[in-house]
Amino acid sequence: MSSAENLERAGAAVSTDLVGLATAAPRYRTPQEKIHRFLARAIEHTAPVRRQRAALRILERVNAVSGIESRNCCVRDYGCDDPAEFEFYPANWSLAPFPTTKQRMQTFRRLSQPLVEEAARKALDQAQVKPEQVTHLVFATCTGLAQPGPDILLMQSLGMRPNVARQQLGFMGCYASLNSIQAAEQIVCAQPDAVVLHVSVETCTLHFQLGEQTDTLVANTLFADGAAAFVFAAKSPERESLATVRGAYSAVEEGTLDQMSWHLGDHGFEMTLSQDVPRTLHEASPTFVAHLCDRAGYANDELRAWAIHPGGRRIVEAIAESLQLNEADTESSLGVLREHGNMSSATIGFVLEREFAKRPRGTGPLAALAFGPGLTMEGVIFER
Repeated sequence: MSSAENLERAGAAVSTDLVGLATAAPRYRTPQEKIHRFLARAIEHTAPVRRQRAALRILERVNAVSGIESRNCCVRDYGCDDPAEFEFYPANWSLAPFPTTKQRMQTFRRLSQPLVEEAARKALDQAQVKPEQVTHLVFATCTGLAQPGPDILLMQSLGMRPNVARQQLGFMGCYASLNSIQAAEQIVCAQPDAVVLHVSVETCTLHFQLGEQTDTLVANTLFADGAAAFVFAAKSPERESLATVRGAYSAVEEGTLDQMSWHLGDHGFEMTLSQDVPRTLHEASPTFVAHLCDRAGYANDELRAWAIHPGGRRIVEAIAESLQLNEADTESSLGVLREHGNMSSATIGFVLEREFAKRPRGTGPLAALAFGPGLTMEGVIFER
């Protein structure tokens, strides 16, 4: 009998089941090489001549080791060879006048909503839950700001009740979905009749930045767009379950505030991403996972599967080395990165979707890990 089963037999709190999970990708799946050409042309037309060659070399190097073959993009511009075809940027390779934050937020509001609705409808259908049965909505995004926000627009488009309890987790970054799952578990444990819909949507590519700094070039090379939706409810023999939430844990690493940041600028949101992040996560992961397992009532060697947020290939590889994981353990994470890019908080939904599809119920606990500004580490253990 596992540790988790012992906890249940001892009369643990209400168990929270994941009963629906779905993702949605925008219409443009753009090859990484086309995006690379877009970025290179922008550098050639905007960077000072004396710095162009160095910037292009850095871009080439970053692209070569990214592990990405294609990315989800909510606008077609990154795959265009002729700026006359642009739909978001001005029709020139200087991208001038560069879109303002206001313009990007207007575009976020317009293009994120179809993704949100698609993911939510599919997740509710899988859970066999009608929109009017949802009692709580937990919404996460770090790439758009507006009120009335996308959570309210989703309520109205789906036909949810107007008195649905709402939480909006803004600007957390890549770990927001796991934080939302922790919130959903707390809601269900406190209210066993609750049905919680969590939706995450990100349009990272709207925040492309001009510049030759390595941080800027790395961010421009990694990030993508997408949405994920989760439905949670109390464990019930009458309801099919994808997995049971066994525990969650989060921690902020000391002395790492400067390693990752996400700030509002005049022309979109600006990312700072230090080259020290993989090393920090390599050092911190064993202790973090030990605390996560302790919180969930497992021993470390009981973990059977992994869903690691692919913040970048080096990050996944650093964690895998630190935790002594094998190639199969990171297959889903690196596959999502390769085919979709880093979609910030929505990405973990894509990774979990793959892991659940290939692992039948009864295969044991799965650890989901994600990271973001702070430097914050967030984890959830699911029982499959």
